[in-house]
This record gives sequence, C-alpha cells and structure tokens, in this order.
Amino acid sequence: MKHLNQYLSAVLVVIGILGLMSYSAWIEPYQIEIVRYDTRKTNESEPIRLVQVSDLHLSGFGKNELEIAQQINTLGADVIVLTGDAVDKPEALPWLQSFVKALGSTPVLHVPGNWEHWSGLSIESLNSTGAQLLLNEKWNLRKGKRKLQLIGLDDYTAGQPDLGLLYRNDEASSETTVVVQHSPAFFDQATVIQRMESTRFDLCLSGHTHGGQVAIFGWAPIKPIGSGRFTAGFYDLSVCSLYVSRGLGTSVLPIRFGSKPELVVFDI
Repeated sequence: MKHLNQYLSAVLVVIGILGLMSYSAWIEPYQIEIVRYDTRKTNESEPIRLVQVSDLHLSGFGKNELEIAQQINTLGADVIVLTGDAVDKPEALPWLQSFVKALGSTPVLHVPGNWEHWSGLSIESLNSTGAQLLLNEKWNLRKGKRKLQLIGLDDYTAGQPDLGLLYRNDEASSETTVVVQHSPAFFDQATVIQRMESTRFDLCLSGHTHGGQVAIFGWAPIKPIGSGRFTAGFYDLSVCSLYVSRGLGTSVLPIRFGSKPELVVFDI
C-alpha cells in the first residue's frame, strides 16, 4: 500500500506539471486582456485614444494575428503605437506588413525595440511595413482643440536614444506629450532623469519585460536585460507616469504563466 501511495503521488505530480506546461503554452498566451486607463487631467476635455501594442514577436500571420488586429480595430483608436519587438527576425517583415494592413486607416507608429536591432533590420526595411517608424523622432496629432505629441526614442538596450529630444513644447495647454521607449530601465538612468527633470511629461510608455513572461503573484524571477526594477503596470516616476506593458508575444520560450498578454487603451 505504501508503494502504491508513493506511485499515485508521483503520477499526480507529473499530471500537475504537464497541466501547468500545457496551460502555459496553449492557454494563457492567448488570453489577451484589454486594459483601459483614462489619464486626462479633466474628464471634460476631449480624449485622444492611444492603443499600445507591444512585443508582438510575430511568428506568422494567421488566424490568431488577424483576430488580434480585428480586436484592436474595435477599440476606436486615434493612433496605434507598436512599442518595440514587433519582429525579431528579417523573415517576419511580411507578417508585420500584413498585420499593419489589417489595422486599416488608423495611424500606426512603430518605435523599435532591442530585437529589431539584434535582427539587423535596416531602417528602409522597417519603413516598408506600412507603419511609420519613429526612430528618435517626434509625431503630432490634432483632434479638435487637443494636440498630442509623441516622442519616439530608439531602444536603450540595443540602440541609441537621442536625449536631445526630451523636451516638451508648452506653447499650448492643450498639448499632451508622451515619451515612448522600449526598455523601461532607460527611465531610471541618471542622465535621463537629469535631462527630463526640468519638466514632467504626461505619460511614458515601455514594453520589453513581457511582465516577466512567467510571474508568481506579480514577482518575475527572470526578466530581460534592460528591464531594471520594472515588471509591468504603472510606475509613478519623478519625470512621468511610466506604463510598462506585458506585451502580446513571447520570446525565448513560447510560454506565459501569471502574465497574460495585454492590449492597453489610453484616453489621454
């Protein structure tokens, strides 16, 4: 009987491990959450809706990717921002082109991440996808009396972000300025804080961490270089409110556990 109980316990452990592996590989990576934040200073102002799409790591363009694009199309975005690691190999460029095309006429901006650099993708190839590449550039949108300015910086981990762009134009109170940069550790660097501390930006956006991809009650035992102390969600910094997206895709291992993929909607 003792040996039988030990055998049954071992079987249950194996079943439990296989169940967790199956859930992490085949269920949670497809359980996309849509999270919404209203960051307007007053609800009476007309909102500009920005949808953050991070860390796609496209491995194809099939039913799942088309459904994600269709889901984004239902969100009523004024602008869609890909905050890095949309692709991690040159052969993924046609898939990104198909994904951007499926998003219709909404402006799509692409701020590069570390994998765009590590894959050796050229600026010309990234510009061919239909998304507007923001590589150390500013982009402006007007909606009624409101003006949104996006500052898209190169990736801190693998690129060369231009700190000279880190200033905001306060000519009009209706302007909202958002800084987008893929690797969140950037915002903890002394040189960055010194550059940005003269003014507080309205919002900063990053991705990169995947929320740890595997997390236990919010604690991520492994995060990629360039994550710093950040994992996921909002962080109130001296220079801005930073949001770190859990992203949509996976890297290295095709699993997620305790860190569901997300699309993030900001009314700003």
